[in-house]
Amino acid sequence: MVGPPAARPVAPPERGVPQPPGSHRTRTRTSLRDVPSPYGLWIATFSVLIFIAPNLVLVGIVGIDAVETVAQENATLIVLNLMIGLVLQVVVFALALLPLLAAGRPFSRLWGPTRTTGAMVAIGLATGVGVAIVAYTLNAIVVLLAGVEDPVEQQLLQDALAGGLPLALVALLAVVVAPLAEEVIFRGVLFRALADRINLAVGLVLSSVVFALIHIEVVVSQPFALVGLFTVGFLLALAFHLTGNLMVAVLGHAVFNAISLGLAVLVDRLDLEDLLDLDLAAAPLVALRALVGVG
Repeated sequence: MVGPPAARPVAPPERGVPQPPGSHRTRTRTSLRDVPSPYGLWIATFSVLIFIAPNLVLVGIVGIDAVETVAQENATLIVLNLMIGLVLQVVVFALALLPLLAAGRPFSRLWGPTRTTGAMVAIGLATGVGVAIVAYTLNAIVVLLAGVEDPVEQQLLQDALAGGLPLALVALLAVVVAPLAEEVIFRGVLFRALADRINLAVGLVLSSVVFALIHIEVVVSQPFALVGLFTVGFLLALAFHLTGNLMVAVLGHAVFNAISLGLAVLVDRLDLEDLLDLDLAAAPLVALRALVGVG
């Protein structure tokens, strides 16, 4: 009696033989131009809409008053609001990942083809410093040319000025949670889908415009500061494209927000209004007050 043929062992991939694009991650820097996006435009659109839906619904129901900054003197209330905001941010981020999960593709491809090595971490940190310098320089030029003095008003920055636990929670939100969630959605999903399905220029510009406009508090309080937010989104997307590692953009975003938060606290501690009354470097200080904000 002849039995069934024995199964042939599957040979491991030979060295030097090209593998399907995006099937594995490598320590060698690989540009995204060589690896197709794992997600299409429809998936990216649904993911972004889910991520920004709470803000749109809130503004639609309450109106523009929903984004007005409120100065709270009760530290307990500030902490409670921040903790609720933290939980909501995590929940909304998880919901925004559902379209990606429905696509049935591994999340590992979301991070790009290049592994996170020490070199990538260093590039990410340096990128954050460079992004801050470029974004704030452009913002300052625009603000000074326009002659505006109204500051950026964001509830997170207002809460951070209370110091102590509120400041620590704001730092957690602005330096850890927001960079991770926003980079995954706007660079890892939206930018990559646009760049791959249309072209790189459209991906860089359109994803950066959407990223800037979702900061509704900045849109309302100081729209000139959107120049800086657009620049942040553009440079982080470009860094992701060139390195092929999303963690570079996450770290860059975190460093930018940390610098912004530090500047906001510093401006408050220096009592900016008194310095302006003394006309000590008034123009740069006006620009600084008008453009400081977290992305």
